[in-house]
Amino acid sequence: MKKLLLALGLSALATLPASASDYAFRLHNRANGYTINGFYTYQNGRWSDNWLNSRIRPGEAVNMDWFSNEGDCVVPFRVSWDDYGAEDFKVDWCKNVNNIYMKDKGFTWD
Repeated sequence: MKKLLLALGLSALATLPASASDYAFRLHNRANGYTINGFYTYQNGRWSDNWLNSRIRPGEAVNMDWFSNEGDCVVPFRVSWDDYGAEDFKVDWCKNVNNIYMKDKGFTWD
């Protein structure tokens, strides 16, 4: 199975052959009063390292990119929050995910 190359802004984490900005998306924090401190993906039986190198406060957003279009389309992801914990979600990354909007409960995407 593939390994993922995960990147955010200036940081590049994990491993995989890179291609030019495949599956780039923007992670938005639309939660009221909760700061995102982690974003992880689940593959090959384990959670990735944290994609984020800084926190995303309410109302902020960051650009993220898989840098690959290989492997499974549905890859679970986990978002962790200051003073809350973490929640796990799934999205079909092959369906042109441009934005993920984290909310007080759940998320939406377009």
